Amino acid sequence: MKKMLNRYVLTDEIYSLLKDRILNHDIAPGDKINIDQLGRDLEVSNIPIREALSRLAAEGLVDNVPFKGMYVAKMSLQELDEMFELRMELEGLAIRKAASRIPVSELEKLQSEMQRHSNVEIAETEERIQFVADMNRGLHGLILEYCNNESLKNLVEMYIEKIQRYLSMCRKDLGQKLIHDEWDEHMLIVRQLINKDIQAAEQALKRHLENSYKRTREFFV
Repeated sequence: MKKMLNRYVLTDEIYSLLKDRILNHDIAPGDKINIDQLGRDLEVSNIPIREALSRLAAEGLVDNVPFKGMYVAKMSLQELDEMFELRMELEGLAIRKAASRIPVSELEKLQSEMQRHSNVEIAETEERIQFVADMNRGLHGLILEYCNNESLKNLVEMYIEKIQRYLSMCRKDLGQKLIHDEWDEHMLIVRQLINKDIQAAEQALKRHLENSYKRTREFFV
């Protein structure tokens, strides 16, 4: 039993490692994944690597091509369009379910944290990426935490992660105006949730996601 548990833990670690490399383009879209080489580099057997890759394939980040091997999934505008379409519908449902459940104290804490970073000027691109990621984790994470539906939460989180792969490609174009726009849109949603105006909060979330979709798509057309 102990060996089996260790294997599962090892698979989780490899899964997280490979997922991070894929989302950040350390392994490029379309690249073949050399399982034997990975095993040598990580000093593990191929079994937990294959198990980790199977999980990534289920999430659409890896393609299993018969008789050829495992490849990092390619990216396309069609996929981006479809992911945002689904995310808008699913996260709209999430905020409707969560709005009455999120404690005001949690929302006020998030609001105070955001206000401390209002009008922030960030010079380094990596810090800008992290700033936006932290904002998303703060607000969208809070909504999903209180939506009272684990399957819905997991689905939305999966789309957020996959969309992040597209954002990582355009990191050099992540300008200061985009940072401010994201901050304003997040703050409006927080305020509407504090006011318990569920309809206004959902509308603000929808506009934010539509704007985020347009901003992301512009980098690829």
